[in-house]
Amino acid sequence: MTQVLLQQLNNSDINWMIANGLQQQVAPGTVLIQQQSNLDYLYIVLEGTLSASIKRNQESALASIFAALEDDSDLEQEISSYSSGEVLNEISFLNFSPSATTVKAVEHSVVLALPCQTLLAGLQQDLGFASRFYRMLAILLLDRFDRLVKKFTHRQNLKIPPLQDVPLLFGELSDSDVDWMIEHSQVEVIAPDTVLIRAGRPVDNLYVLLQGSVSISFVEDTGSSLASVFTLLESDQSDSSPGYEIAETSSGEIFGETALIDARLPSYTFKTLEDSQVLAIQKQQLLIKLQQNPAMGSRFYRVISMLLSARLQGLINRLGYGRSAYQVGQRLSQDVKYEDEIDLNVMDNIFLGGARFDWMLRRLRVLS
Repeated sequence: MTQVLLQQLNNSDINWMIANGLQQQVAPGTVLIQQQSNLDYLYIVLEGTLSASIKRNQESALASIFAALEDDSDLEQEISSYSSGEVLNEISFLNFSPSATTVKAVEHSVVLALPCQTLLAGLQQDLGFASRFYRMLAILLLDRFDRLVKKFTHRQNLKIPPLQDVPLLFGELSDSDVDWMIEHSQVEVIAPDTVLIRAGRPVDNLYVLLQGSVSISFVEDTGSSLASVFTLLESDQSDSSPGYEIAETSSGEIFGETALIDARLPSYTFKTLEDSQVLAIQKQQLLIKLQQNPAMGSRFYRVISMLLSARLQGLINRLGYGRSAYQVGQRLSQDVKYEDEIDLNVMDNIFLGGARFDWMLRRLRVLS
């Protein structure tokens, strides 16, 4: 992960973080981030190793089964480890949500603590820095998401819930961003069972789902030989979707976005479940625009980071160790952060994003 940070940031970015951050020594066994805490710092691991664990949700039947099997009423499960170059507490930084995991040092470690408000101010002042930083963060989150999907979803047959706050993504963009997307894209009507993106194959377009639903399937082995790829093209299996389903997208979601941040071939296949409408934007054209316009780049890469962070949090919650989910008839508690609860800090952006998405739909209807 060190290489990701050094490859995406430049010397000026790194010098700024050194000048505005504070190095902290973390002794073995020390908890740096407590699950459900809302900290004011973003951490970058400089040395050592830290582990992330999740404590079981008392309301989750799945977690209770795990606890019974382990004979442990207070079960915690380690889900990942972090080494040099990793970024921690990004959920609080991006989505204003409490941490989904507890992070503690496995060995003596050193982290750089960046005050979130100071970092946000610095990113707003230097849009080139912001574009590079959010791109770097998105790459790290994609790698972390892939690791968790490989480790848990197939074994436990879990599905990631649809995003609760899709309009928030459009709230982060500007009117000019959305206007550019409309002018440089085309609306496509897609039949059911059509594969839009296939695991192990290049991605040509970024898609915004305007109407309908799309299934996301994970494929563990995308290292197919070139011969097998061309054989697939000639076979009757061109519309098949190998792997196992991990999620379904809803109207307003973006997919194919990871091709903007990572040259790796995708591990996921996206297939329509019903008659759907998508806004298709050519990847290369969008990449050129993001390079030419750092302001749009900073907003777009932040949206991708938020999207990956939300999917990562949804996966963790589905493991049965996340936040409590509200149930009909249950009395609300001010002391509980519910899984589907919307943070008041982002409510304005959700309203703005919803209005902007509706405006985009109206514009597309006029142009069609």
